[in-house]
Amino acid sequence: MSEEKPLDSSSVESEGARFKRLLANTSIYALGELGLRFLTAIFTPLLTYYLAPAELGVWTLALMLFAGFSTVCGLGLHGAVTRFYYDHEFDEPAQRRFQGTALSFLLLWSLSLCLLMTWFGPALFEFAFTDLAFWPYGAFIVWMTFISIAGLIPRALWAAAERSRLFVGINLLGSVTNLAGSLGLVIFAGLGVMGLFWGRTASLLVLAIPFTVYSVRRVGLAWNGSDLKAALAFSLPLVPHLLAHWVLGMSDRFIIDHHYGGDGQLGDDGLSAGLRAVGLYGAAYVFINMVNMIAVSMNRAFVPQFTRAYQDHSQRPFVARSVTYFLLAISCTSVALAVLSPTLILVVFNERYAAAAEFAPVLALAGLFQGVYYIYVAGLFYFKKNTLIPVITILSGLLNVVLNLLWIPEFGLVGAAWATFVGYVALALGVRWACRRYTRLPFETGRVGWLMFVLLSVVGLAVLLEGLLPLWWELSVKIMLLAMVPLLLHWVGFWRPEELAWLKQRLVGSR
Repeated sequence: MSEEKPLDSSSVESEGARFKRLLANTSIYALGELGLRFLTAIFTPLLTYYLAPAELGVWTLALMLFAGFSTVCGLGLHGAVTRFYYDHEFDEPAQRRFQGTALSFLLLWSLSLCLLMTWFGPALFEFAFTDLAFWPYGAFIVWMTFISIAGLIPRALWAAAERSRLFVGINLLGSVTNLAGSLGLVIFAGLGVMGLFWGRTASLLVLAIPFTVYSVRRVGLAWNGSDLKAALAFSLPLVPHLLAHWVLGMSDRFIIDHHYGGDGQLGDDGLSAGLRAVGLYGAAYVFINMVNMIAVSMNRAFVPQFTRAYQDHSQRPFVARSVTYFLLAISCTSVALAVLSPTLILVVFNERYAAAAEFAPVLALAGLFQGVYYIYVAGLFYFKKNTLIPVITILSGLLNVVLNLLWIPEFGLVGAAWATFVGYVALALGVRWACRRYTRLPFETGRVGWLMFVLLSVVGLAVLLEGLLPLWWELSVKIMLLAMVPLLLHWVGFWRPEELAWLKQRLVGSR
């Protein structure tokens, strides 16, 4: 590898400064992710009062298709742009040539696919879905995807360069548009689920403006055969992985729709029982999305520092501490949402969605293993060992599909949630095995063990509380139980003296 200069720069930067930057970037990214998922996560309870479960089911399936089609259009090139950024970090002409080539190819490829999908989409939708029409839903999905491609290269570059404030500032601009437009069109204009489609389209168009300006000024268009070959050699093995990851995360809703909507019966709203079931499941899926929000935020802050530090063996303690913080963030979020989600659904959501309380905790806990996957993939990406990733993800996705087909008829939506949980456990174990073939990531094993012990104890106590108290009392007691986690971690010796000193300094300074 040729990144000698980043190594030199990291060696003179204190460990405290790097941890401070890691925390700062994670906080900024978390704010941005919160904005991006504001509508579906924070305002989902509000939407349940204005959208019937079947309408939310339409939007849930649309987001599923948007994610899958975006993967096909993007071809994983954002991963290549991020990884090769460090190879060209101090060679601006080579950087512009590589990034411009990736951008030119992306625009041609995605435009061609969107035109083909517009032509063949109606037939494909009629074949694949019982009651989801291409016009207007599918057409919105296709061209929303094309608009979103404008941000793929800029976002990858800003994440690699740790320009978290710019990354998040632009995203929050789109989020405000999405939030205001979608809620306004759903609640005040009475457009129902179509308000969500128009609101998301408006937000993507707003974001496309700064993305385009940045691409014209800083990237430009270029075409270099060797750069394109190198980019595709890195990214194409990731496409089956990304699609299998999509299947792992989204196939349950497709199977739910077909299982519950197979008889073709429609409700008073003209939509099928399948879409109503998808809507219930989508309401609970918000909690795994919130865990992933934290995991993605940590990952964006973690990967640049991991990539620069891992080549220097003296920096392994820094990497190990970073992994501990990564696990601390995602495990605490996952457990908190697993504990709170059933009570929150019964207290805050519309009563039409009460059935989601039964399986929401399972999905929230599945998010923990989705987050663990990011840690081991960072090691594989560092060594550019991508070939095993798609194999593992495909196998995990197939396992998820098989379990959904077996468990949904037997256990209903609860079976779908457990199939998702098992699928993400298999994914995390698979990438761990693959990563350990090339390197053993440093872990603070004792600290991680105590963390898991405390959190599992809290989950056990929360399970015992279920149904024993009135709902608002139950929610209050659960919140107090979760608030004790930092104290319990202190009691078992999880916190290091310097971390306690840092926390004390922050608490004193905030007074």
